[in-house]
Amino acid sequence: MVRLAQAKIPLGGITVFLTHLHSDHINGLGDFWASGYMAPVFRQTPLEIYGPSGINQLTEGLKIAFQPDIDIRSAEMTSRGQPFHLNGADFNATEVKSDGVVFDRGGVKVTAIRVKHAENKAFGYRVDYDNKSVVISGDTAYSENLAEQSKGANLIVHEVMGVGDKEMKNPLIKVVLDAHTTPEQAGILFSKVEPELAVYTHLILSGISGPELVAKTRKTYSGPLEVGRDLMTFVIDDDGITIRK
Repeated sequence: MVRLAQAKIPLGGITVFLTHLHSDHINGLGDFWASGYMAPVFRQTPLEIYGPSGINQLTEGLKIAFQPDIDIRSAEMTSRGQPFHLNGADFNATEVKSDGVVFDRGGVKVTAIRVKHAENKAFGYRVDYDNKSVVISGDTAYSENLAEQSKGANLIVHEVMGVGDKEMKNPLIKVVLDAHTTPEQAGILFSKVEPELAVYTHLILSGISGPELVAKTRKTYSGPLEVGRDLMTFVIDDDGITIRK
């Protein structure tokens, strides 16, 4: 919510796509949803949300947990003659079950891509609009399916986990690494996709620095690469991709 506010992105019309349901990817959902149904947004329709198996349980649970808040805010607004839309305090949840198009509206097409994470209950997403395309990997180990379905994309935003030699001796690190993509593996994927720009997100670094992460990637990929940071923006047009930091 802090980053959305800093980026000046209005809450009312956002549609949410969850890659998977690990806690670090859903903890902010309640705040985001509730901030949309209260002042000053007063969303009038349910929050549209897409996600893998368990999405309905998650959204129903949030509604139960937030019901006291909804009741209090509704009563407060009603007593003051102000609007409060109960529909806005609801969800319109769609379970993403397999690869394929899950959203096609207003020229925007979103395609789900199954990846290797969270017992395979995880998806990346490809967004196509006006002959431009962006792929977001979500959390995943190296995925040939993602590489294949990302071909032709202008921009790919991919997770990465970089580990130093000393840290690799830690058995817990090895367990975590099995669910993520090394920079060398990411480089192989980028080389297959050949995007205009590859960007790292969801950085998990243990014993290595950002420059070392890039150096490891360069063993298998020589194309355009950027290490993502919060509030970094990428503008895709006919002249290429502009990075705004």
